[in-house]
Amino acid sequence: MNLLLAANCWTWDVDPTLIPIYGPVQIRWYGLCFLAVFVTGYYFYDWQLRRAGYDDEMASRYVNLGVFAILLGAWLGHRFFYDWERVLANPLYLIDIRRGLVGLASHGAILGLFVSLYWFAKREKVAVAETYDRLVWSGSMGVIFVRLGNLFNSEIIGRVTDVDWAVCLPRVDAIPIPRHPTQIYESLMGLIILGIMFAVDKIFGGEKRPRWLMSGAWLMCYGAMRFIIEFYKAHQTLDTDSTLTMGQYLSIPIFLVGLSMATYAIMNWQKTSGASEGA
Repeated sequence: MNLLLAANCWTWDVDPTLIPIYGPVQIRWYGLCFLAVFVTGYYFYDWQLRRAGYDDEMASRYVNLGVFAILLGAWLGHRFFYDWERVLANPLYLIDIRRGLVGLASHGAILGLFVSLYWFAKREKVAVAETYDRLVWSGSMGVIFVRLGNLFNSEIIGRVTDVDWAVCLPRVDAIPIPRHPTQIYESLMGLIILGIMFAVDKIFGGEKRPRWLMSGAWLMCYGAMRFIIEFYKAHQTLDTDSTLTMGQYLSIPIFLVGLSMATYAIMNWQKTSGASEGA
């Protein structure tokens, strides 16, 4: 089947700019999606902290730090993980913001969140695991809305395919080429992970759940699902001889860290439960 001629797909041709204001000043769909990340992320984090009986203003005190950590981590992550040769050729590329926030890596955003949450936990004098476990719902919202933003930008495109739900992106391809809608795949991935977080929380008794379980489960889900979806993405950032993409190499340690966290949490919880029953 000649995919270039068949072009059996639905067409996505939405202008990334929602409202042009003046010159480079504009309101973009991608920006609104990022705003949705922070608004819904704050709501879920605040809900979790309040449910645990923490200070009502605790989530508010993390907002600015969290936004900064996400953007800085995603910015540096893209440059170190995906564009290192360009950084070596021109170190000033690390601080070049003339084109705006172009080039953000989700793996870097996760790392930024982990570092900032650790610092925040120490400042607030609360358990580090508490700050991690209670942010996983917000992390899921980040996956959902950021990938929708990528769809509005016609970026993070999929490989050529002949599946019935293939998408054609006129802003990417001059001629209709059916591709996997990988932005939608990852957005749905975030929704599935969100559902799993609610299920895990309920199964393990809400506030009775063991520490590190939620963050471990989230990292496992994200690492595994992201690894699979990478097979359907078009852009390879490593040599063509490499079997895996950079996204897959980065997802493997995320999954393993999550597995270690969840295993530790459940084993420690079982020991504690066993000791309680014996007493």
